[in-house]
Parts: sequence; C-alpha cells; structure tokens
Amino acid sequence: MERIAKRRLRQVRPAWRVPGVSGAFGSQDAVGGWCAAGSVVRGRADGLHAYDLGTGEAVWSWTVPGRTALLAMSRTAVSGVGLAVHADDSAGGEVEDCAVTAVGVEDGTALWSVPFDLSGGSWSLHEQHVRGAVAVAPNRAVLLTDGLGLQAYALNSGRPVWPPTAALRGNVQLAVCRTGIIQVGLDDGHLTVRCLDAAEGTVRWETAPSTHGPVATVHVLQEDPLAVLCRGRGRGRRGPEEVLVLDAEDGRTAGRIPVSAHGELRVAAYGRVDGLSDGQRVAAVGELLVAVVRPVNACADQLTAFALDGGAPRWTWWSHGVVVNVFAADGHVAVVSQADPLVRVHLLDGATGAVRAVRRLDGYEVGMRGRYYLDAHHRLVHLSQWGDGRWHPLQMFPLR
Repeated sequence: MERIAKRRLRQVRPAWRVPGVSGAFGSQDAVGGWCAAGSVVRGRADGLHAYDLGTGEAVWSWTVPGRTALLAMSRTAVSGVGLAVHADDSAGGEVEDCAVTAVGVEDGTALWSVPFDLSGGSWSLHEQHVRGAVAVAPNRAVLLTDGLGLQAYALNSGRPVWPPTAALRGNVQLAVCRTGIIQVGLDDGHLTVRCLDAAEGTVRWETAPSTHGPVATVHVLQEDPLAVLCRGRGRGRRGPEEVLVLDAEDGRTAGRIPVSAHGELRVAAYGRVDGLSDGQRVAAVGELLVAVVRPVNACADQLTAFALDGGAPRWTWWSHGVVVNVFAADGHVAVVSQADPLVRVHLLDGATGAVRAVRRLDGYEVGMRGRYYLDAHHRLVHLSQWGDGRWHPLQMFPLR
C-alpha cells in the first residue's frame, strides 16, 4: 500500500473469489493452508487444493489416499514442500492408517509418505495439536510420534537422517527457529524448551525458564524471534499471562513481557484456538513484538508494541473492533480489523504506530474466521474456515 497524505478510505474489491459449494454440509471446511511458489493451497477433508495467487484459477489437487481424511497440515511449506497428516478416524474415534505425506507445492506431487503413530493417546485429533507434531525446516521434516519420539527425514526424499530422539515429557509441540527444531514441553505446570540442530539432531540447548507459578497453557506466538506465551493457572479466572522471548543461540531468556498488566493477549480473534481461527496474532518489527491485546473491560482490541527485551511498550493503536490478523510488511505493520459491518486494513508505521494508509475491504465475510496471507506484491488472501454455499473458500484483495 502506498503512503497517503490523508486517511482516505478507499474500498478494495476482490480480484478473484473461489465460489462455495452448495449442499456441502461441512465437507468444504478448511484444515489448513500454505502460501508459496505463487500459489495458495487450501486443505480440506478430501485433500489439498491449490490456486494461482494472481488469477484464482485451480492449479492442482492432491487427494488423500484410501478412506483417510486430512487431519492437519504443517504450519508452513519450506523450499516448496509441505506436510499433510491424514488418517482414517471413522471407526468410533479410533485412528487407523495414519500417515504423513510430503507434497510439492508447485505441482501437488506426493514426494514420499511414512506411517505416523498417534495411537498412544497423548495427541488429540484436534487440528492444532496434530499440527504441532510436525515441523518443516530447510531440507528437514520432523515428526513427533507417540511411540518413537522425534523422527527426522530429508524433506525431498523422505530418507531418515538422524536416529529417533526422545521427546520432552508432558504435552509437547514443535516449532522451527532458523536452523533449529524447537520442542516446547509442558509437564505438570513446568515449562521446558529444547533446541535441536535440524541437520544433525544434536541438542544445541535446553532451558527451563522461570515463570510466575505453574503454567496452564503454552502458545508459540512467533518462531523467529522465538516468543512463547505462558498462561498461568487461575482459580475460577484466567491466570497471569507472560511472553518469554528466548535467544535462538543459547536459549537464555532475552526478555519478559508482562502481558497481564495491559490486558488479555488475544491469541484467537473468535473464541478458542482451533485451526484456522487462530490467524496471525503477533508480528515482529525490528526490536518490537506487536501483539493483539484486549484491555480489561474494553469492548475493542488494541495493538500494543512491546519491546523484545521486556521494556515498556513503545506504542498502542486502537482498532474500534476485533483485530483478526497482523503482519509485518517492510518495516511496517499491516492489520486487518472488523468493526461491524466494515472490514479495514491499516498500514501502521512499525516504529511509532502512526497510520500510513487505510483500505476498506469489500464484503463482511473477509472479516470472519480464517487465515490471511500477504505476499511481496501486497496481495492479501483470505482463506476462509468455511466453503459451503455462500461462503467463498478463498478470495484475494490487491492492496496497492
């Protein structure tokens, strides 16, 4: 978006929309998504479906094998490859034939597939939990299984590259920070974070950062810099919130951000975190972590720019509604917000929070549950959680 002298509210219509499917009854609901190689990939129960980012035309489809259904997708695709988790969960809740398949984003080719053990019960079939059990790094695919711990494969060939490695105790989720595979483990209120070298599988560092009492839940907000949200246990109310910023090289706590002093960090725009409704809730700009916060007794979200070293917030910006997604864009912050019935995109100065440009997006559904992608050409893609009837599974807005 170009800078503008005044806050003109220019309406932007979608350049293309993928039509919904009538009578689908939930079969078109999204499981995940990627935006890479000039395409946007939307996952649903029957498989992966790719569309050209510029035109919206269907490019390819990959169908899950046999009677299986797509359960989850890796958070991102790296070097043109992403991971799809699929299984047959129709037998009374029992998971059968679970596998992970590596899919090429350019043409939808299934590169390799390996069995994936979810039988031990430590992993829920919830999309977010399964997604946290797979990670993609440069030339590496890492899986967290119930039986064997961490297993690593060459991303393009599926060849095992280092021996199975024991996982941390408790509930564990994977993340990727630069060339490190991050394990975030929560065991009986105690947090442990371990970093493995993606190439060799060796332990680079492990830390058990101090927290304000037992931790109830953990969310990886940002992978680089590595920022982890810890929510404490509370009696009949939400416990205290704190963001720990960990150094990628040695795991030391580089900053502590006391979120509770400013309100509640809105990890999800609409209710619980479940797949596509989480969106992107924070953005790293320079030495700042810009996060969506809902102050106590407020009826609208605000953006707060926290210093990564834990210092005082640098600026705040009020949305007058619900913030549904935040991006870092060339040193600026792009934010999508909804204040009924309008959906707007604001471009904020990353250092000061000053408004540089405003656009109004046509249509209310672009502000509903889903995931957003903003590419280098300032094309904003909304990947909807729904795709039935009147809901458009995908639409693209040119912001320039």
